[in-house]
Amino acid sequence: MQADHPDAGDLTARATIELDHHGADYRDRWQEISDGNVARCPVAHTAAYGGTWVVSGYEPVVEALRDHGVFSSYQDHTDPDAPMRGTSNPPIPALNVPQELDPPLHTVYRRLLNGPLSPEQSRRQEPFIRQVTAACLDRFTEQGRADLVADLTNPVPAIVTLGILGMPLADWAKYAGPIHLLTYSPPGSPTWDEAMAAVGEMMAALGALVVARRAEPTGDLVSVLATARGDDGELLPLDHVIATAGLVVAGGVDTTTALVSHALHWLYRNPAERDRLIADPNLLPTAVDEFLRVLAPVQFMSRTATRDVELGGQRIAAGERVMLAFAAANRDPAAFDCPSEMRLDRSPNRHVAFGSGVHRCVGAHLAKVEAVVMLDEILRRIPDYVIDEDAALRYPSIGAINGYIGMPATFTPTPAVGAAFPASGAA
Repeated sequence: MQADHPDAGDLTARATIELDHHGADYRDRWQEISDGNVARCPVAHTAAYGGTWVVSGYEPVVEALRDHGVFSSYQDHTDPDAPMRGTSNPPIPALNVPQELDPPLHTVYRRLLNGPLSPEQSRRQEPFIRQVTAACLDRFTEQGRADLVADLTNPVPAIVTLGILGMPLADWAKYAGPIHLLTYSPPGSPTWDEAMAAVGEMMAALGALVVARRAEPTGDLVSVLATARGDDGELLPLDHVIATAGLVVAGGVDTTTALVSHALHWLYRNPAERDRLIADPNLLPTAVDEFLRVLAPVQFMSRTATRDVELGGQRIAAGERVMLAFAAANRDPAAFDCPSEMRLDRSPNRHVAFGSGVHRCVGAHLAKVEAVVMLDEILRRIPDYVIDEDAALRYPSIGAINGYIGMPATFTPTPAVGAAFPASGAA
C-alpha cells in the first residue's frame, strides 16, 4: 500500500492508496492492509476498477451506511456508463433487488422479507436447522473424515434457505454451486464467464418457479413474493420478484458457509477456545458475533455519492464510487478495544459485518441462528476434528466474500444418530 496524505484540515488534497481488493495480495494480507488503511487512510481514493473511494474507518463507514440518500445503492441497468453502479465493485450486470434499490421502492420489497426473516421467525427455524445439520453429519461421522465445506457448511445453509423459500431441498447444489463459483471468481478470470452463465441458468429456473407460484400460490415465501402487490395495488414486476428471490438464495448460501468455515478453522488453531465452547455452548451466540467481526465473511459493499459530500475529512464528488470496507471498520481501535484480538465473550459488539441502516442484511438473524446451531452440533459430535491445512483451499479472491472452497478434516469416528433428512422446509 502506498498513501499520499493531505495536510490536516486540507480538503483539497486527495488521500490516495493502491488497493486491488480482488487480488491475491489483499487475500493474503487483508488484516495487515485493513489495519494500515484504518490507521493512515480511513478515507482514501484508489484508481483500481475505474476509481473508487475506500472507506475503512468505523465512524465514516457507519455514517455512509446510514445515509442512503447521499450514498446510494442503486444500479442503473438502463445505461452501463451511468455512475450509479450498485453495491458490487466491479458491478455485476444483473438485477439485484432490493439490495440495489433505495427507499421508497426498496421498502416495498424489504418489508416482504422482514417478517419471514425476523428474529422471532429465525429462532423458530432452529429445529429445522438442527435437523438438517444432524442429517448432514450422519452421512460422514462413522467414516472419521469429511470435507467440512463440501459436506457440511455448504449444504446446510443452502438447504435451509431453499426450505424457507419453499423450494425442493434436493435442488440445493443446483443453486449453491453457481453462487459459490461466482463469488470466488475474480472479474475477468476464466471462471467468471462460466459462473455468470451458471447463475443465468439458475435464475431462469427460479424465474419459472416464481411464474408457477404466481399462477398457483402455495403459501411459501416464493408465493408471498410472487403474489405481492405494490402501493398502487398492482402485482410487483416479475423481474423484480425473481431478483428478490435470487437475492435470498445468494445471501443465504455463501456468507454463512464462509462464516462457519472460518470459525471452524480458527477453533482448530485455538484448541483452548474450542474446548471453552465445548464446555460452555451457551457462549456460542456471543462467539458468533465475534467471529463475524474478526473473520469478516463480507469484506466490502459499494455505494455511489448522489451529491458532493465530505466524509472522514475527504471531499467526495457527486457520481463518485465509494467502497465501504466492513472488514477494516471492524478492526478500528477507535471502536473496539484490542480489535485484532478474538474475544469470544466480547460485549457489546457493534460490528458492521451485516452492514447498518436500511440496507442492513435482512438475513442477519437467520445467519446467526444457523451458525450457532451448526457449531453446536459440530463441537458436540466431532469435537476433535483435525483440519488438513495443506489441502484446505481458500477462495482465490475475497473481494466479495472471504470463504473456503474445501476443508478436509479427520476426527474420531462416531455413530450416526439416525437424523432423518427433512422432506421439506420448516413451517
